Amino acid sequence: MNTIYFVRHAHSHYTPDEYGRPLSEEGIAEALKLTKVFNAIEIHAMYASNYQRAIETIQPIANDKNLPIIHEETLNERILAKEIIPDFLSAIQKVWAEPTFSFLGGESNIAAQNRVIPTIEKLLTLHKDENIIIGTHGNILTLLLNHFDKQYNIVFWHSLQMPDIIIAKFENNQLISTERLTY
Repeated sequence: MNTIYFVRHAHSHYTPDEYGRPLSEEGIAEALKLTKVFNAIEIHAMYASNYQRAIETIQPIANDKNLPIIHEETLNERILAKEIIPDFLSAIQKVWAEPTFSFLGGESNIAAQNRVIPTIEKLLTLHKDENIIIGTHGNILTLLLNHFDKQYNIVFWHSLQMPDIIIAKFENNQLISTERLTY
């Protein structure tokens, strides 16, 4: 059995720079608290999207565990559109209502899943019977869980905190269970 600890990034102030957006002071403090959460958990490998906020969120854990963070571009947040959409929540509702719809320059739900799922399957094979951490983002996390179980939808996405930890257990590349880790 594989266990993936999906760690949604801590708080960051919005900027249009998806790659370079750092954690806020609040986010940095929350990221530091995560080391206590993972103190007694054996972690074999750590991955994150290429976005600074995802990396910074799990960096204190990586430092504590003396593990490198492997950056995977395919774990990046879903691209909603090429340009900033003024009504973000309405845009998210539209793509969730129509899984094949995409805004100009963006990814549909299906396209984002097709990007991230092969990476998850690869990591499950590479880390059989191991515990890994993935520094991630709310929408792509929800989409990848939705691939395995349709109960993970826009309502679940709305419930995610910054940071949030979802423990997902897999067997034979199938999602067996999930649990939200509270701390």
